[in-house]
Amino acid sequence: MKVLQISFFLFLFSSCEESAVDQTSSLKGISKVTVDQKQFEITWENLQSDRQSSDPFKLKALRHEDSILFIDVAYSGGCSTHNFELVWPEVTTMIYPPRYTVVLMHGANDDSCEAYLSETLQFDLSKYELGLSPDVIDIMDLTIINGSNPDESLKLNN
Repeated sequence: MKVLQISFFLFLFSSCEESAVDQTSSLKGISKVTVDQKQFEITWENLQSDRQSSDPFKLKALRHEDSILFIDVAYSGGCSTHNFELVWPEVTTMIYPPRYTVVLMHGANDDSCEAYLSETLQFDLSKYELGLSPDVIDIMDLTIINGSNPDESLKLNN
């Protein structure tokens, strides 16, 4: 009987949910910006036709400091590394203030764990092909659309 009890406790303490709590600080995902008109158009078309191209997540908050864009997100998981990608069109707006609509995509890497995690993503908008200065970011009208739920979005500087 004691062997059965010990086996049960070992199983209980080695479950995915339990390990997710221990691993959340070490499982930081990858955040990147992709500036690609074709990929943006495909992503946008998928959103408009209700085709799922992103794993579920919630947009919580959006802010910037200098040229760094901070996006607070929440999602379930905890057993695998999660990846986020900001898909940005190549098209440059010729209006003032500049206006951009971009899509945030989430890759959960088949993580079926059930911990609910919060993370602050960071994107340096002065890098990549964007080269946006803090002055431009201060005035631009930026809309981030949730790639798993196009009805959910956040706006910067509005």
